[in-house]
Amino acid sequence: MINLKKLKIKNKSLKRHLVVASIALSLTFVFWLAHFDWHDEMRIWRALGDAGYTLLFATLIIGPMIKIWPNTTFLLPWRRQFGIWFAALAISHGLLIAHGWANWDVAAFFGYEFVPQLGRIVRLEPGFGLANTLGFVAFLWIAIMAFTSSDRAMRWLGASSWKWLHTGSYIVFYLVAIHTSYFLFIHYTESFHRIVPPQSTFIPTFVIMSFTVLAFQIISQIKVVKTRKKLKSNHS
Repeated sequence: MINLKKLKIKNKSLKRHLVVASIALSLTFVFWLAHFDWHDEMRIWRALGDAGYTLLFATLIIGPMIKIWPNTTFLLPWRRQFGIWFAALAISHGLLIAHGWANWDVAAFFGYEFVPQLGRIVRLEPGFGLANTLGFVAFLWIAIMAFTSSDRAMRWLGASSWKWLHTGSYIVFYLVAIHTSYFLFIHYTESFHRIVPPQSTFIPTFVIMSFTVLAFQIISQIKVVKTRKKLKSNHS
């Protein structure tokens, strides 16, 4: 006999996936259009990265919003779908760069190149390797969270372990923010004898979203602490 309640939950989840997938594709297309001055291959990497960061923002802002404004609890069921589609975009971004730019060359990915005049591999771009290391760590954590983003995984891991793992989404946020900041503000400079690309249309949005997540985290935690102290004093 079909469990109608479970079927209804699955149908709602599928509908949310379709909505968020449409948002993800639309954002990718908008950012792809915005980066019209970039090389075609790099254009899609950036579009996927920018769209992914936007979905990460949406994923992380829901929790603090609910703590600050309890009447926004209707957003909670959407957090999983936003997180999964963020992971899909972020993983696609990473794999395309590893394949299309680094050609799966580990040394090149971490900022090392072979210099014929020296006859050896040297690190040419300060900060590049560190930025990609942070991005790689975030990539692994994102993949793990995406793989375990289901009720079945939650039951298998146990609620406390699953919650600990997915609380790492905020760590991923800071890793991705630092990784992105490097490429937006540091990497393309005259000192590396590279053509400086046009000002990214994503920079103002990136800065606003990054500080908004941080501000909402701080405000929500302050409210939680105040609420606990109030309840404690009422029971005293």
